[in-house]
Amino acid sequence: MRQIPVDMAGSDTEDGRSTRVLVVAEPSADLLDRALVGWERFLSTFEGGVGE
Repeated sequence: MRQIPVDMAGSDTEDGRSTRVLVVAEPSADLLDRALVGWERFLSTFEGGVGE
């Protein structure tokens, strides 16, 4: 699992939200590759193949 750096010196903004959490907007390439492998493995469990 990849560690996500967190700025512990953050403070609350005017709207009350904390600036201490780093949000990752998109999955990593490694996660997408692993998901694709899992999806292909799942699809291979059906009889008849994909697209039928």
